[in-house]
Amino acid sequence: MNNIALTVALATAPSTAFAELRERPRFWFPLLVVVFSTVAVLYWYYSVVDIEWLKELVFSNSDLQILPPDQRAEAMAMLDRNTMLWGSVAGSIFDTAIVFLSSASCFLLAAKLTRLPQGFKHWFAFSCWTAMPMLLSAVVAAIMLITSDSPQVSPSVVQPLSINELLHRPMGSPGQSLLESLSIPSLLSWILMILGVRVWSQRSWAFSTAFVLLPIACIYGIWAFLAFG
Repeated sequence: MNNIALTVALATAPSTAFAELRERPRFWFPLLVVVFSTVAVLYWYYSVVDIEWLKELVFSNSDLQILPPDQRAEAMAMLDRNTMLWGSVAGSIFDTAIVFLSSASCFLLAAKLTRLPQGFKHWFAFSCWTAMPMLLSAVVAAIMLITSDSPQVSPSVVQPLSINELLHRPMGSPGQSLLESLSIPSLLSWILMILGVRVWSQRSWAFSTAFVLLPIACIYGIWAFLAFG
């Protein structure tokens, strides 16, 4: 099964897709697709947004506001379009790599504890392929950018299906980054993970659900405590 067929199977027959990945784990295709789609949306956004308006919006609640007007203007002038664009692109690539590596490491540890035979390459491929629903966000973001009639587009457009966007919470509000990380695509990814663990482990739905969701619940529980505590 080639990568395109595997992508289609992931949406239409996920058990077949995960059976294929169990036998032939590979990760470059989904990794590059997820990274490229994210970078493309960020590049597009920072290329068309009213950059002066965006800087005022982003830093309206930051420590820059306490600086004298001349120092604040100097600091703001250092942040041009290219700085914000390439900084966001580099940060996105770094964050994606860290997320996939951390996810694969957590799954590997859980696999060792529960005596599943798959190694790190399997779990890294698993993490990359189950992230494919994130393409939905890129598609919706592209539609929103195409249909926008103003260059003053909120940065939330790059995460249009996040819980934060659905709740319309303002920038800088408590838990904003947490709620932006929770989205409809992430929920679909977790469902795929549960299906995948069931196929790979040949164990119960309860085991597969706990295998996937317990680490996620711990991570988001700690994050929520720090954000809202």
